[in-house]
Amino acid sequence: MKTSLIASKRLNLVLFILLALLFSFPTQLVMAVPQGDLATKSQQAAQVSREIDALDKELSVATEAYDRVKSELDKITEKVDQTRQHLGEIKQSLYKRREILNQRACALYKNGRTSALEVILNTKNFSDFLERADYVVRVTESDTSLINRIKEARDSVADIERNLAEQQHQEEGLVQQAAAEKNVINQKLAERQQLLASINQEIQQMLAEESRRRAAESKALEERAKEVLVNAPEAGIAKTAMRYLGVPYHWAGEGPGKCPTGEHRICFDCSGLTMYVYKLYGISLPHNAAMQFNRGIKVPISQARSGDLVFFGMPPHHVGIYLGNDMFIHAPQTGDVVKVSRLSSRSDFSGACRFIKD
Repeated sequence: MKTSLIASKRLNLVLFILLALLFSFPTQLVMAVPQGDLATKSQQAAQVSREIDALDKELSVATEAYDRVKSELDKITEKVDQTRQHLGEIKQSLYKRREILNQRACALYKNGRTSALEVILNTKNFSDFLERADYVVRVTESDTSLINRIKEARDSVADIERNLAEQQHQEEGLVQQAAAEKNVINQKLAERQQLLASINQEIQQMLAEESRRRAAESKALEERAKEVLVNAPEAGIAKTAMRYLGVPYHWAGEGPGKCPTGEHRICFDCSGLTMYVYKLYGISLPHNAAMQFNRGIKVPISQARSGDLVFFGMPPHHVGIYLGNDMFIHAPQTGDVVKVSRLSSRSDFSGACRFIKD
């Protein structure tokens, strides 16, 4: 996760603000997981997730900054190596030129005692002596000039090496600083990720407990509904609907063999369940909650009987079959199944209807 290169001043400002915020909270508080209900935990998890996203972005910026200064350091290090190699070559050349000069000096001045007379005696005539003497002087001057140039080059390269070494030292400091800033963010990121994992684990435990509680409550409601229906007059429609407890909800589902996607052998949506059950009793209903509501005979909930339809929302968007004693059976929503619920658990109840066979 790398972003485009950020200007150095902007990066330092962002990192300074980030570090100030991070260090303003003690570590023990960061790692503490406050207790609370499922909604509180979910909000806390969402907040920590946002903090992790922010830290991810800051880490990306810090990583880019580290890569930039590390790249500069690598370039300088390469130049230092090349300069040192060049300096070594110059020193070797200087050494060789000195060796040549020494050999020539030895040839001209054996044991350091060669005199002008010996040079004269070794010449054929005076002209030869002058030429040899001039040659010796010129060779000596040439070698001396060459050695001086090599020394100057050596000194110049040595200065470059010192400057590069200083730059290298400074760049190494920047690399260490960038690495330290990146490590701090990494540490904070790891802490927030650990906190989020802990919160998510608690949420999963709460969800499991809630699921078990709802399953137990649903089972108790089902048993209670069966008891009520045993003695309920004209409870055929309600009793028939109870046969489909546990059938999966699926949008546009209308019963056996009519799952729109073929995912289930049998499935219902809310109005599909009421339409299907009523059809078994010779009553035709449209596959739509609002249309069913418009066709029914409106009755007060206090006078509702088992088998009447109860509606929710206005215009109605959900429907179920009333069982009596504040209970109704319905196909709630995606991911759920046909089940019994309490009428009083809904705040959007909009009315009850009764249907008569044509």
